[in-house]
Amino acid sequence: MAFLVARYRVRLSVLLLGVLAACQSKTDSGTTTATAPVQQPAAAGPQDSPGTWYRIYRGTLGTDSITLHLQTWPAGFESRRNASFVGSYSGADGQPYELGTDYNTEAKPDSIVLRDRDLTFADDNGSGPVWRLRLVGKELMGTRGSQRVQLREATLPGSITFASRYFTDSVAAYPGKPASPHGRTSLHVLLPTSGPETIRRTLTDGILRNLRGDSLATKAVPASVQQYWQQRFSAFQKDYRASVADLAPNLPTNPDTSSTAPSYDYVLRFEDQAATHVLWNQDNLLSLGFFSYSYSGGAHGNYGTSAATFNARTGQELRFKDILRSDAQAQLSALLEQAVRRTLKQPANVPLDQFLFVKKMPVTYNVYLTSGGAVFIYTPYEIASYAQGEIRLFVPREQLRPLLKSGLPWGGGEVSRR
Repeated sequence: MAFLVARYRVRLSVLLLGVLAACQSKTDSGTTTATAPVQQPAAAGPQDSPGTWYRIYRGTLGTDSITLHLQTWPAGFESRRNASFVGSYSGADGQPYELGTDYNTEAKPDSIVLRDRDLTFADDNGSGPVWRLRLVGKELMGTRGSQRVQLREATLPGSITFASRYFTDSVAAYPGKPASPHGRTSLHVLLPTSGPETIRRTLTDGILRNLRGDSLATKAVPASVQQYWQQRFSAFQKDYRASVADLAPNLPTNPDTSSTAPSYDYVLRFEDQAATHVLWNQDNLLSLGFFSYSYSGGAHGNYGTSAATFNARTGQELRFKDILRSDAQAQLSALLEQAVRRTLKQPANVPLDQFLFVKKMPVTYNVYLTSGGAVFIYTPYEIASYAQGEIRLFVPREQLRPLLKSGLPWGGGEVSRR
């Protein structure tokens, strides 16, 4: 299990790029500048916040053709001092692999250094191959381990273009006192900029509902992302001040605010983060991940990713009940056991509860589609320890075909169980 513990000591994979000033803006991140050129949005649509964008790259990894989805956020996200990147890539089989920061390699201002985070590639130390790339205009060039990487920015058939918006603010635990600890909240949202307005609005509503954690599509959504941010910040501000008041009896009456760091300082550095990830985006199939992280005292924060797939032709979300038949549970559990053993490199004769919390694989409704299959996401503590982190299991489409709902719009047409 050592490679798993090492693999997931950090919550979300990100990459350092250049040195950017810490972001403390009370609205859109407007005080940072991106090292890389900023993608130009559609003329009439929303624009990227400075220092943050989403792009698609296509090209070759060694002799294989791949598609890379890459995103960046400005300094300040996750309290980091530098810009950060996260992404995923896939080949012809449609299986996505996560990419994120390599904490052991210093990135130069003109470079992008990524590391494979998928457990498939983890060695005994929990490390995957390192990507060393240079961004030159619209091209990404470099290496992954010993393989050559040549990618170029592209627009895929049936894909959605997005503007990347970022908001952040903080609340002082002791307003007016020097060096007061702060609670910090941030929000990253992708807003569709292509397609008919009605579809963009439907997609935007779905994105905001998922960021808010709505289980049903009946609750009214905010009129704009700015309104949602204001609601989110107001709620955080209220909760943080209530928590500070609750903790006050156990804190010094006159807290030491010197740079030598009193004990209360760490306890009151609350974090609340939400971000949108592109997981798949082509052939009128859009899958997004909604990452959340929260720290409100204790040994560590809690995090997780919930996923959603949308029919890009209509903007409508495809929920679990729209994808899989109601009688698919038993067969799906068996497929998920095969997938978890492949991913964690465990043979069939080793009981599940020797490397997981469960004796039988539960079926999670936290799933998204790619052209080649479905990815099932288990968040920390759901089936394994916090140190093992999120576990993502890919089940190929052909294995799922007998379990799919007839008429599912997947892969350019409606699914048949034949």
